[in-house]
Amino acid sequence: QLTRLPLVFTVDVPSHEPAATRLGPVAPCGTGACVHTWFGPAVTGAASATMMKLLVAKILCMVGVFFFMLLGSLLPVKIIETDFEKAHRSKKILSLCNTFGGGVFLATCFNALLPAVREKLQKVLSLGHISTDYPLAETIVMLGFFLTVFLEQLVLAFRKEKPSFIDLETFNAGSDAGSDSEYESPFVGGTRGHTLYAEPPPHAHGLRVQELSRSSPLRLLSLVFALSAHSIFEGLALGLQDDGEKVVSLFVGVAVHETLVAVALGISMARCSMALRDAAKLAVTVSAMIPLGIGVGLGIESTQGVPSSVASVLLQGLAGGTFLFVTFFEILAKELEEKSDRLLKVLFLVLGYAVLAGMVFLKW
Repeated sequence: QLTRLPLVFTVDVPSHEPAATRLGPVAPCGTGACVHTWFGPAVTGAASATMMKLLVAKILCMVGVFFFMLLGSLLPVKIIETDFEKAHRSKKILSLCNTFGGGVFLATCFNALLPAVREKLQKVLSLGHISTDYPLAETIVMLGFFLTVFLEQLVLAFRKEKPSFIDLETFNAGSDAGSDSEYESPFVGGTRGHTLYAEPPPHAHGLRVQELSRSSPLRLLSLVFALSAHSIFEGLALGLQDDGEKVVSLFVGVAVHETLVAVALGISMARCSMALRDAAKLAVTVSAMIPLGIGVGLGIESTQGVPSSVASVLLQGLAGGTFLFVTFFEILAKELEEKSDRLLKVLFLVLGYAVLAGMVFLKW
């Protein structure tokens, strides 16, 4: 007489994952016991609603950053043509806003991006049953930093002049005649009726956007690439986030910084008397880089599997390095070396950091 043995099923679920999981098809094995592996967390109704809200937030970020940059690029072209004094007075406001943006980027890098990279890296390592005390997250961020430095110096080496994406961002927008900076400020003081922007001498550091617009498409493409070098990685950082609070924090940081970049681009285009139609073409191209980065990040984040998780961690870490470079090399190094309003700039730097750091206490 045959004895019927009870079937025993066990499930191997990683300890760091939630209890609700989605399993593969259950089938009895020859020994009466079958072990099934974990395929990933189940998508519950609440989780699905959260993912939808996150997707909507990122799409709104794409649209918002695009229009902020577009307006920031085109408004100076019109304002400088019609109102000299207003444009000249705005240099101090731009400088303080830029310093505020430096504080925002400090908080973005150290309070949002770096913890997110650590968390995702820990999940990826646990999938492979790997544990290490080596600071991998910090190393990936530094690789992104060195990559950005390399790209900047590569442009500098081949152009034998100040890289265009630094020049057009005009991070020393608050410079005056007493500046310590080796680069000339785009703002030149003078009496009413004189030109707002002095034409740079033949050997001066400066980018002639008008000359580039008349040149071959390859030179114009190199300009657009230089302007967009940081923007794509900043967009990637936004698109790869899976936390609503971090998305909002990153959006504020990116929006402040990229709008100032766009304003400086508009100033440079106005300086060269570029036609509004040509300026609009360049502005649309540059403004589309952040949404492009967000879209790529969304695509990677929506793909399930270990390869996409590894790609997400690496790209987010590299983006963190870009934020680090922009904070210390492009903003603070150029704003804090100016002789005017030193303590006021420090105050705006702290305020920028405090605003982003305080957002963690708000429930979105």
